[in-house]
Amino acid sequence: MNSMLIEEIERLDRNFLTPAEVSKALGISIATFYRNYKKMKFPTTRVGSRLQIPKEAFLDFLRYGEFTKTEDK
Repeated sequence: MNSMLIEEIERLDRNFLTPAEVSKALGISIATFYRNYKKMKFPTTRVGSRLQIPKEAFLDFLRYGEFTKTEDK
């Protein structure tokens, strides 16, 4: 499983990541992400049935090991 690099995430032309992208960046399976994202306190937003993760908050998590507070948009 190839991990996404921080630089690749920064270049994405949108403000949210998908669970598949976050899983890839963390080097875990998508099933593991879904089992653990609430325990890890990932900030998420639901759009219909889709789960989205704010890109900047996730980048802060990768860089500093914690999430920043973000506004829902």
